[in-house]
Amino acid sequence: MPCWLCISDSALLEDLRTRLHRAGCVTQRLDRQTCLVLHVYAEDAAEARQELDFFIKSWQLGHPHVSAFLGP
Repeated sequence: MPCWLCISDSALLEDLRTRLHRAGCVTQRLDRQTCLVLHVYAEDAAEARQELDFFIKSWQLGHPHVSAFLGP
């Protein structure tokens, strides 16, 4: 099940999408700051959410000025 991802700095959305693709995710841009994310290799929605949360927090370590939120 895909979830949406919104970040505060629209200039970095493509960088984040590229990194998500490398991690085995499929994304679809919705607007300047938002995209849908599907973790293809997760066993279930809980695992997908846990891994996406971890990945986003890890990405934010390199971009501390950027807020990122995962939706349902």
